Amino acid sequence: MTKTTKKKIISFSLIIFGILVLIAGIIMVQTGFATFEDTEPRVGLYIGGIFTIIGGVFLTIGGMIYLNFDGLKQKILRTAGKVADAVDEERNKLEL
Repeated sequence: MTKTTKKKIISFSLIIFGILVLIAGIIMVQTGFATFEDTEPRVGLYIGGIFTIIGGVFLTIGGMIYLNFDGLKQKILRTAGKVADAVDEERNKLEL
């Protein structure tokens, strides 16, 4: 298996599992908030659902970043290089 194929499998699985976890979190929030036992909502299930939703979002975003990591890395390095060049030019102007 090539490196690119393995990378795509990992990133797509992260995205798919992130969406599944997100759906599970939404179901947990709906169930915990809408169901009452002894006139008390299930606060633990509601809070757990919120954290599950946050985890699902992080998994999905992480999968997307991992899929496009090389392109993002190049853009970040170019931007950092431009910033460093601009700072160097300003320092040279101040020295004169």
